[in-house]
Amino acid sequence: MKNIEIPLIKRGFKFLLCIIATFFFAFGVIGFGTFLFTEGFSWWVLIIGLLFVFGVLLFASKIYTYLTSRQVHLVVESDGNTITFYNKNDSGKIFNKSEEIDLNKMGRFYIVKKRTRYLMNNYSYAFEEKGSRTSLFKTDVDAFPSLFESTENDRNKILQFVETVAPEIELGFETAWQKAKNNK
Repeated sequence: MKNIEIPLIKRGFKFLLCIIATFFFAFGVIGFGTFLFTEGFSWWVLIIGLLFVFGVLLFASKIYTYLTSRQVHLVVESDGNTITFYNKNDSGKIFNKSEEIDLNKMGRFYIVKKRTRYLMNNYSYAFEEKGSRTSLFKTDVDAFPSLFESTENDRNKILQFVETVAPEIELGFETAWQKAKNNK
């Protein structure tokens, strides 16, 4: 079984946004909890309060992963027929594991750049099945945890790895505009 392991970089600004969001949700829990105990039971207060609790737990788990992992790696494994993406931290804990993707069905594999509302770029991988003529039917592979990223060279190493395991897969760009821009 072939595999490639690339180190991921911590995203400091996004970590700060997660801390701010956690405090926001925590104040929401306190506010709705106080309202629940002073005004009496109400279903809408309980439901919104539980949504705030869910938000606290979600962002607290991201912060916990960020603080407890000194180094996180993206690992891509392939046996020639399937490919799997997952993350591994320095203690060996595996998380964010993708499903096994059948290489025989994969027609095109590429990097997807997503612009967030905080003016940051998030990257992921996507593939299209053989015979697909449009990227409307792509399948995203979210290989990067939200508070970590990789360099452009490391993202391209994954593309090269896919090419070595399955040379018949077309590697490329998400759109023709990106292809023209990068081929200058």
